[in-house]
Amino acid sequence: MSDSTQTLFETDGEGFVATEAAGNPWGELTGGGPVAGLLARAIEGAVPDPELFVARLTFDLMRPVPRQHVAVSTRSLRSGKRLHVVEAELTSGAETLTRATAQLLRRTELDGSNRTSPPPFTGPEGLADGSLIPPELGLRWGVHDVVDVRWVDDQSSPDASRVWMRMPVPLLPAEPMSPLVHTATLVDCISAASPVGELFGPWINTDITCYLHRELAGEWLGMEIRRDVETSGIGVARARLFDTHGPIGTAHEAVLVNELG
Repeated sequence: MSDSTQTLFETDGEGFVATEAAGNPWGELTGGGPVAGLLARAIEGAVPDPELFVARLTFDLMRPVPRQHVAVSTRSLRSGKRLHVVEAELTSGAETLTRATAQLLRRTELDGSNRTSPPPFTGPEGLADGSLIPPELGLRWGVHDVVDVRWVDDQSSPDASRVWMRMPVPLLPAEPMSPLVHTATLVDCISAASPVGELFGPWINTDITCYLHRELAGEWLGMEIRRDVETSGIGVARARLFDTHGPIGTAHEAVLVNELG
């Protein structure tokens, strides 16, 4: 991990610039997780009502995000008593690079609604520190190296991979990450952390969708991940999400596999 004072973004006037810690392994680009975290932050800021909970959050990763000045904007698509829909865009110049849509639902207190059950696998305590992408692959240093990773069952698992992750650096200087921003920043990792199985070449995810019913409690997000890929080169990675108290939701990603060579 880099210096603990590192952040994923720096402010740049009214916009933002990704740091090296937010980079992806393929070039001078920004990883999908930091981008998702930045848009989740903007959505939270657009709807300050604490009784509205982000129950669904979808990111369309339409174009690569360079490590240069980007801007974030939001707009309300629907505002009601129990349901809000908010859209956020990340742009570079006049070009939209990533778009997020969030559905927020008003909380209702129900008897027993806060009951949780422990995750169905070992917690992060006592597990060895690991890596998301093996260092021997020699890929460019970036967010996949910054994130703290503790495997229960790694990508070689024949069934599901199971892993705990946390982001040890903030999104922006002197600003702690909210539970939503922390979750959004980490769930992009489910494709990279999913079982390798029989793949036909390198793969990327082109979107992220989270369905959440409870905020992340604590620093660690647990993921139980599976992936299916067809000979068409199209697949899906899916994960059940946990904290140390129990389930908090699910996440899905569309997977695009490239031919070898």
